[in-house]
Amino acid sequence: MENELDILVVRGFAVPEGRGKWACCYEIRLTTGRDEPLLYRGELHGRRYACEAAAIAAATFAGEQEARRQMASVWAGLLARHEYCVVVASEPAPEHVHAPTAG
Repeated sequence: MENELDILVVRGFAVPEGRGKWACCYEIRLTTGRDEPLLYRGELHGRRYACEAAAIAAATFAGEQEARRQMASVWAGLLARHEYCVVVASEPAPEHVHAPTAG
């Protein structure tokens, strides 16, 4: 991608379940500047909060924690794959062979 930055965005929201209980929902999206594809959606049901704002804050916090867990998993996978990569160094070119020049 040229001159663009990929960012994970967590959006928390709450849905009333009745009697002071809320379903705390969150979405983790990847924003690329043009669109925001959904990567993950999660929910926490039956949580009691005094107001919707508190439920939204809890949902956002849960989404941020999940995003961190998923990123840690991705990094661990990348590092594990790197351990099995083998780099074979080529033999140095003989001294009588000249490297091509840019021009």
